Order: sequence, then C-alpha cells, then structure tokens
Amino acid sequence: MELTLLGTGTPMPDPERWGPANHLRIGGDTVLVDTGNGCVRRMVQIGQDMTDLDYIFLTHMHSDHTVDLMHVLITGWIRYRKKPYTIIGPARTKDFVDRLIHAFEEDIRIRRLHDRVGEDVMNVRVIEVNHGDTFEGDDWRATALEVEHGYVKPALGFAFEEERSKLVISGDTAVSDAIIEASSTADMLVHELMQTQPHRGGPAPDGRDYHVVDREGLTEFARRIANSHTCPHGLAEVAEKSGVPHLVATHMGDVDEEWSREVICANYSNPFTFGEDLMKFTV
Repeated sequence: MELTLLGTGTPMPDPERWGPANHLRIGGDTVLVDTGNGCVRRMVQIGQDMTDLDYIFLTHMHSDHTVDLMHVLITGWIRYRKKPYTIIGPARTKDFVDRLIHAFEEDIRIRRLHDRVGEDVMNVRVIEVNHGDTFEGDDWRATALEVEHGYVKPALGFAFEEERSKLVISGDTAVSDAIIEASSTADMLVHELMQTQPHRGGPAPDGRDYHVVDREGLTEFARRIANSHTCPHGLAEVAEKSGVPHLVATHMGDVDEEWSREVICANYSNPFTFGEDLMKFTV
C-alpha cells in the first residue's frame, strides 16, 4: 500500500499546507480520501490522473474536506473518463453529491460533458456507510469508523487493509476509542492534530492547546473546536493506548513542533512524523 499526503492543512489558507486529502494505491486500485482544496493539482503533481481514480472516500461534509470534489469529478469528465465515479461516505453523502452536481449543471451542459463521456459515466455512484460497515475493493477492504467530531455527526475515519498491511486515517476527531482500537492492529495511523501551541495562562485563544483549560470558561465557538479536535495531549493518549508502529500527524496549522513532539512522545517511542504535503509512505 502506498500513501501520499496530498494536503495536510486546516480550513485556514496556508501556502505550505493545502486542504485535507490523501491518495492511496492499494490492491489493484487508486483511492482518494477527502477532497480538500488543491487536491486535483496535488494529484497532477504526483503523476495521477482523474481518469484513473477508482474510489473517493469522504470522512464528513465539512467544506475543507469536500470543497474540491466537483473539481475532481469535472476534471475526469473533461479528460474523457471511461468509468463512473464511486463515492463512499457517511449518511447524507448522496444528498450532498446530488446538490453539488445540480449546482454545476450549467457548466456540465455548456461543456457538453454528457456527449463527451456518456450518460453511464456521468451517473455517479454513492454508497453511504455507518460504523463497522466494510467496502471491498480489488484485494483490499475499507472499514468505516465513527469518530468523535463533536457537534459534527456523522463523521468517519477509515481503516484500509490489504493482505499484509493496515492503514487507519482518522478524519477529524477528538480522542476516539474506535480509532484507538483499529490502530492497535494497524501498521500506520494518520491522525489529525490541532491546538498545537502550548497554553500560556488565561482562557486559551483558538489555536492553543486546550488540555489544561477549563472549557466551560471558553467562548461557545472555542469550546466547540476544543471538543471536536485532538490536541497534542490527546494524540499522546491515542499513540500510547494503540501502540501503533508509526504515527503521522495531519490537519495542522501553526505547529510548535518541539513542544508537540515532547508531549506526544513522552510515553510513545515508535516513529512519529509531522506530515507535510506530498510526503509519501509505504505501509
């Protein structure tokens, strides 16, 4: 299994970190996990074509994870894609995809994309999955994991398995028992990491570590963020409890790497990597 981190950023624009997206070569297939801003251009950078993409997995409907989905679809059709897209995601994914295609129906009409690729190819297949559901690919499978993304429900992570390897991608989540359990038998965990600055007294502003803060004293917005994401102390808990052989952090903004590594690796001695766009791994 080959993994490329296409985008490791957050909703905040960052010239170094584009929107959340991951590319997998697994079994006989190519897979895209989330479609954050810039993922199409990142795919081109690694030599991948939308015409060859087999499956798209969406972890949840937040815009930073989905904003380039229509760019993916239209690019494949413009380039004479020969097979329909298959999109796998949580409940309400089909409604989201239907509305998205409807929003671009004038562009599709003007470009005459139906004439270019045919009605069958334009028929996007959407499969909605819940916790524990599996999807079978060519000599691999994916298992949906319901995660703890605060007020965002449903939100999923995914465990990808082929004969000799297992990869878990958390999506957006606070500390999640489902991720810990799945990662305990995995070779690699790609996990979000936010609030990556040490707390320095007073109610923590957004973007700081919330571990030591009385969350009831935060603004409602700051409390939602704190309860929806994983700070370094939380990721340390995930790493220690799962014992995953390799931990990779993603979904990051302004990271205090020295402090975050110290916190995460206090009781975790396996390899830990701060993910960067276009990093490649063999799992």
